[in-house]
Amino acid sequence: MRLPISNTFHFRTGTAGDAELLADLGWCTFKEAFAEYNNPDDMVAFKPTMYSAELQAAELADPDTEFLIVEVDKEAIAYVKLNKGEAPEAVVANKALQISRLYITRAWLGHGLGDQLMQWCLEKARSEGYDIVWLTVWERNERAKRFYNKYGFKEMGELDFILGQDVQRDLYMQVEV
Repeated sequence: MRLPISNTFHFRTGTAGDAELLADLGWCTFKEAFAEYNNPDDMVAFKPTMYSAELQAAELADPDTEFLIVEVDKEAIAYVKLNKGEAPEAVVANKALQISRLYITRAWLGHGLGDQLMQWCLEKARSEGYDIVWLTVWERNERAKRFYNKYGFKEMGELDFILGQDVQRDLYMQVEV
């Protein structure tokens, strides 16, 4: 699978040495996207459950997980995390690929990077024989839902997302490839 080409962006596969980078970038992008909508105590409680270097190292070592990191001038500004394997019951597929995270730092939103990352994900899924790409999105994340709808993603169900003490509603979405 070839990586996207860009004059501005450098795309590379995540490696075992990227655990700390992904923990920091993951937390930065999550905080930029969601801190203003959530209780600060819940955000602080959530961070170690998802964005520690140890967790990122384990994910990088997992053969069913793949990271694509985007850099500009050697600074990481975005990433995608893909998961292979079993999909939840709400996702209807023979072989499904999950976009677990598609996060871009706020300064780089609106530069076409999201489109490049999504196109890469969908091309990768097609080339590896997946019939469905699925993801979850917070029900209140209107920007992300509009973006996914643009690519044909449809809502397929819901699940609880625990952020600290706050139980939120996420949506399962999927698209055929």
